[in-house]
Amino acid sequence: MEERPSAIDLFCGAGGLTQGLQNAGFEVHWAIDSDAAAVETYRRNHGSHVVEDDIRETDPAIDGPDIEPGVLDLVAGGPPCPSFSTIGRAKLGSLKNRSTENDDRNILYRDFLRYVDYFEPAAFIMENVTGLLSDTAVVETDTIQQSLPTVSASTGEPVGKETPVPEIILEEIDALGYHADWEVVDAADYGVPQHRERVFFIGVREGDTFPDVKRWKTHREPKNERERKISVRSTPGAFKESSQTTFSTDPAVPPFTRGDTARRPYVTVADAIMDLPPVSPGGEMPPSEATEYTLPPVSPYQEWLRDIPEGEDWDEQPLQNHSCRWHNHLDLSIYKLLGHGVGWNIGDVSQEIQPYRDDVFPDKYKKQNPSKPASTILAHIQKDGHMFIHPTEARSLTVREAARLQSFRDSYWFPESRTNAYRLVGNAVPPRLAHAVGHAVREEVLK
Repeated sequence: MEERPSAIDLFCGAGGLTQGLQNAGFEVHWAIDSDAAAVETYRRNHGSHVVEDDIRETDPAIDGPDIEPGVLDLVAGGPPCPSFSTIGRAKLGSLKNRSTENDDRNILYRDFLRYVDYFEPAAFIMENVTGLLSDTAVVETDTIQQSLPTVSASTGEPVGKETPVPEIILEEIDALGYHADWEVVDAADYGVPQHRERVFFIGVREGDTFPDVKRWKTHREPKNERERKISVRSTPGAFKESSQTTFSTDPAVPPFTRGDTARRPYVTVADAIMDLPPVSPGGEMPPSEATEYTLPPVSPYQEWLRDIPEGEDWDEQPLQNHSCRWHNHLDLSIYKLLGHGVGWNIGDVSQEIQPYRDDVFPDKYKKQNPSKPASTILAHIQKDGHMFIHPTEARSLTVREAARLQSFRDSYWFPESRTNAYRLVGNAVPPRLAHAVGHAVREEVLK
């Protein structure tokens, strides 16, 4: 049996990146995160090799995994950089005596690079938000050793050269002896039922082949209305074809083939969630929570998500994390007004129906379109669900629906606390996207 390449996962969160790497054939030996709920979720799904600790206070030689430098194949992770995110800027800007400039989380990538420097892996993958690409930082000189801002004694303001953050990161990577570049990829292009653009910094040893993740795309924009309709799994006699459905024999999660031109249409919201039982804020009929499936999987993607063990029937599996949050009558009335895929910025509607001050957080209402991939699932879903309204029911998405749109299978456990579960789902790397990036690195670098 071929030995699986080795990896560790820094800032592992709920384990989406680990799940994708495992699907790509990696064995993840160690993971770390400072969030207790994330560590519990990771441990429940992946095992006890995860550590709860603040990476800034760790020494990879002492606190890291028992792996000799130069042996590890891959270091992977997504250091949180909220000040590089538009959402992050809004949040930090609304906090008293705090700004993006003094938020130390925007240099956590250096702790990631500390582990790369110590373990000397064959390659590394660092994921982040695309807002990082347009950000800048003040540096004293062009030398990497002095790239942190210095402060004026008279004004207290940073002084020096304003430099694009990606340039700073690439220079620091180069100083470690790695060749690196970044790519912006959309999760929908790799079979995730969600448009989610993320930037991946991928580094390899100097002289090694550099992977091109975009050559491994499996999905594309639909060519016509027929391709936009829900793809129904072709179980003989199980379903009848109608004007609303299109039968498909394509695999739900096609294999990654470099340069594949026969890409499938995007996986849609309907493909992902419309088989789940209805739930309602009122909790009568439908109930507020469903713990059992009432329909078999309809689409091939739903069948893959169900992850039904061989020999068991679809109705023998428990349904997890599918409960509806409470909504007031104002929210429900607005939800009913919106058509599929329609969104309103809070400031665009009259003051009488605005739930927030539009000068603090530029929130919006958005009903998901069943015939398209979802909009980006954000951790903000833990606060409210206005941006993530169900296509046909007057409510926001459940944790399980959000997890499916992130490509987590139904067997993946999330905490019973909806607040924690929503946050973990929104912050996660979609496993299917991580699978694609990990597969590209394994095939183009490690072989």
